[in-house]
Amino acid sequence: MDFVKEYKYLEDEANIFKSINYDELMDLINNLGTGLVVMGGPWCEYTQAIMKELNDIGKKAGIDVIYNYDPRFIDVFKEVADLRECKTLETKLKYYALVEKIHYKNDELVQDTLISKIDTPFIFGIKNGECVGYFSIQATKNADGLLVPINDKSSVIDFYYNVTSLINKVKNLNNYY
Repeated sequence: MDFVKEYKYLEDEANIFKSINYDELMDLINNLGTGLVVMGGPWCEYTQAIMKELNDIGKKAGIDVIYNYDPRFIDVFKEVADLRECKTLETKLKYYALVEKIHYKNDELVQDTLISKIDTPFIFGIKNGECVGYFSIQATKNADGLLVPINDKSSVIDFYYNVTSLINKVKNLNNYY
């Protein structure tokens, strides 16, 4: 994927994003991998809004890659499907496996299931195959191109702090950028 073409606010041609699919994400977790993952895609306006800042924070922190997992895919009927909707038994099992692996809990559930619903963008850290933390922010850009949360539950400072905290946990550091 050409991230600069897909994400309208991301202008850094040398960005540190790498696309991964579901199997690659589960391999990262199951094979004791380490990394920062953002779940979302260019179709999500909130993911669009954070990618520039996420890239900037990651580069400043000295990480080489941030994995981008898009839960949308083309199904056997050649239609766009979203893993998080759990429309088939296969997607329900895959989504459940992901939620369980990262120990995600949320009061909001996927319709007709008892599985916690993950909103995008969803950022989480993996250290030696274990999830070391996660968070989600819904933000947009204002007229000046600045990141602005859409609700009172979060702030831009929280976003920077949470991303830095996850990076530090992934890298086993205690300082903040």
